[in-house]
Amino acid sequence: QPKKKKRKRKNPVAKFFGRFIKTLLILFLVIFAMYSCTSIMLINKMDYVVTGDRNRRDDALARSYVRNVLLIGTDGRTADEKGRSDTMIILAINSKTDEISLISLMRDCYVEIPNYGCNKLNAAYSFGGAELLMDTIEYNFGIAVEDYVAVNFVSVANIVDAVGGIDIDISDAEAGEINNIMRNEVNAIMGDNTLDDLLEGGGDLHLNGKQALSYARIRYIGNADFERTERQRKVIELVMDKVKSFNPTILPNIASSVLPGVETNMSTAELYALSLKAPFIADYERQQLRVPAEGTYYGQNMECGDSLIVDFTTNYNIIYESVYNSEH
Repeated sequence: QPKKKKRKRKNPVAKFFGRFIKTLLILFLVIFAMYSCTSIMLINKMDYVVTGDRNRRDDALARSYVRNVLLIGTDGRTADEKGRSDTMIILAINSKTDEISLISLMRDCYVEIPNYGCNKLNAAYSFGGAELLMDTIEYNFGIAVEDYVAVNFVSVANIVDAVGGIDIDISDAEAGEINNIMRNEVNAIMGDNTLDDLLEGGGDLHLNGKQALSYARIRYIGNADFERTERQRKVIELVMDKVKSFNPTILPNIASSVLPGVETNMSTAELYALSLKAPFIADYERQQLRVPAEGTYYGQNMECGDSLIVDFTTNYNIIYESVYNSEH
């Protein structure tokens, strides 16, 4: 009779590693599925707005490796009040240089608003919303902007509270102005008593959402609106630092108090894809710019009030060298 072939016994070490790798793969798929479900659930809480008609500039500066997201902070006190764009910051993500640029656009820039004539830059949002503001930026500064995220006063305070507040060094003068803004406006907007959460003085302080919002709104300490844009960028960077050290316990606060007050034209698919890149983007180097740059503008009283007359060509070149030139 023919001899029966003996089955080769699997190497126990190889068998163990095979099961281990299979378990890891299943665990990864489960975690990824949970992340995807949670991420999409959170994204869907945002106020998604389909981009309306755009008046694009064909020669606007654009590169495949740079994604521009316009961060709009409005002076609207409620979800229904549009207001003007109090804060306009282009968040430029450069995947070639692994760098994030925060580019503040001064609200008093004297610009041509397509179909509305000349006015201050922050008027574009009140005339035609985010689409017109993006068109105005493209038309005057020559920088392509396709995506935006808009928040109002309450949303900004809620964002800072959701990440547990921020630590920042402020002067006594800034502390006094924070108290003035909170007494005169912010506490009432947030539904609190006039004297709630006032600061005793300056120093290295931990600010809650209302205090951080008031700090970002200071105009009359230092160099007026120029320093205010610095404060705004500082708050954004500190929030980004907090998000970088992600804590899952903040998710309920983000879901309930932050995202419903955020408006964007980015689709669920776009935001989900961006969320997958977020851990890598969080480690990018950061730089800050202010437009117009020093020495590229002069002040003049126009029909819309005190304005900045901007050298747009020079500022275009500054943005190109700082953000788009991969060899800078």
